[in-house]
Amino acid sequence: MTPVSRLGLLVNFTRPHVREGLEALLTAAREAGVTLLAPPETAAISDEIQPCDIGDFSANGAQGVISLGGDGSFLAASHALAGASLPLIGLNIGHLGYLTAVNEEGFGQMLADLAAGKYALEARTTLSSVIRRPTGAVAVTPEALNDVVLSRAEGGSAIAVCLELDGCPVARWICDGVILSTPTGSTAYSLSVGGPVVVPSANVTVINVIAPHTLSARPLVVPDTTRVTLRIDDETASAAVYADGIRQAIVSAADRVEVTRSPHPVKIMLPENGNPYLPLSRKLRWGAAFVR
Repeated sequence: MTPVSRLGLLVNFTRPHVREGLEALLTAAREAGVTLLAPPETAAISDEIQPCDIGDFSANGAQGVISLGGDGSFLAASHALAGASLPLIGLNIGHLGYLTAVNEEGFGQMLADLAAGKYALEARTTLSSVIRRPTGAVAVTPEALNDVVLSRAEGGSAIAVCLELDGCPVARWICDGVILSTPTGSTAYSLSVGGPVVVPSANVTVINVIAPHTLSARPLVVPDTTRVTLRIDDETASAAVYADGIRQAIVSAADRVEVTRSPHPVKIMLPENGNPYLPLSRKLRWGAAFVR
């Protein structure tokens, strides 16, 4: 791979111990000979960081962007960089994450490997969602790296949700909502409601029901080429559409939410020859004695 010498930097300053993590990163970058670029408010912290607006990372030679924080920070970075085609590197502060699996003690090795061209590039599927109103209006939500969720309104009662796959009616559930998850997002909200763990390279979408009023509702895995349509089958109910946990729109019974695989995946820089299952093994405690 091409050796990396310039990287953008996005820092979540709300995380505990972020200053210590940033100092560790600056040391790692200095030793690896990697130049860091960051928005002016971050660059003001150290003379070793060059000020640069996010939208100008590419024009200033950034070959990738570091997200320093947790998994939520990584998702926010993926949205901030939408359309930039720059790969992301997740460096973690605090608890081990799924997206940010390189902890502080690994910063030095990761930066050294990037500078030597010893890394892998992986494209992660994202989901596009479109809300079609009966008036003909169309609302497009940001592309989601983890999931698109149709959920009952806050404080509201359960809703009836109808599912169609490529235009074919499939199911009607009384539930609190439905999660449409990418393989990357299978270890997020979907996992917490009993969904399967899916390896990131799988070309699938996971459909999972939140608190269904039936024992027959089970997670459904479909090819990611499938057009998934959700609608509320209750004239008095309303719900919200979320992309990666951020509310995008309120929908009612006359609206249709169509979700498809986006043509714009998120690229991630990962350690070369790393164990892709290690974060899962550690986070889910799959027998620590067998993890190498």
